[in-house]
This record gives sequence, structure tokens and C-alpha cells, in this order.
Amino acid sequence: MMYKDFEIELEDACKLAKKEFLEQYKEDMYLSAGGSKLESFINELQSKYEIITANYIKAKGLENDSSARKRLLSLTKQHARKCIEGFSKIQ
Repeated sequence: MMYKDFEIELEDACKLAKKEFLEQYKEDMYLSAGGSKLESFINELQSKYEIITANYIKAKGLENDSSARKRLLSLTKQHARKCIEGFSKIQ
């Protein structure tokens, strides 16, 4: 089974999370330590990705397909890592 549509959702969520986060804290009044900023971004991204993954599994009827769920969770982790690396580079 191909999950290109799922991966596109994750990429879009990453872009949106970066945009929202940078807009929310653009005045840099939020913190002085960069690590806290990254941690906050990771938490927000994790929430978005958990929702996307759960919705995708439900929409595709994959609740009982353990191999599909594992593959989706693996893709989610890969995209999260990529998104966080990209975010940390622009800070």
C-alpha cells in the first residue's frame, strides 16, 4: 500500500507548524533559550502528527492492520525528524 497522500499531509502539517510557530513567536519575546523554543515546536508538531496519523488510520480502516499502522508510525517519525531538523536550521 502506498502512503503518498499521508506523507503529503505530514509535509503540509510541518510547513503549517513552522509558519504558525514563527508567527506566534516572531517578536522573540517568548524566550531567551533556543532549546525551549525547539522543545515547544516539537510538542506542537507531535500533537499535529498524532492527530493526522490517527485520522488517517481511521479513515482508511487500518485499525486492525498492525503492519500498516507500524508503517504509518515509521513514516510519521521520519517526517517528524526531518521537520524538526529543518526547523532547527532556520532558528
